[in-house]
Amino acid sequence: MGGRATYRRVVSAEEAREGYVLVEKARLRSFPPEGEAFRLEGRETTVESYGCACRGPERPHRHWFLRLGGLTPGAVVEIVREADGAYALRRS
Repeated sequence: MGGRATYRRVVSAEEAREGYVLVEKARLRSFPPEGEAFRLEGRETTVESYGCACRGPERPHRHWFLRLGGLTPGAVVEIVREADGAYALRRS
């Protein structure tokens, strides 16, 4: 996992209220493996997940997320993995 990568997401009302940002399954490779700590916004965090049946019991799956505070519905967050492996958070 080298080089620069950016994960961009518009924050939903639920994400802002609950203090997390969902990570799309297709973009998990932009982050360290689930449970592996990394620094973001000056603190240590991890990608977390939970099992879900929101598509019905015949289609169980997982939702991945990062815990982030101070989010506003409709705001755009960008999480940037720099070439040196560090992560930066940009909010707009």
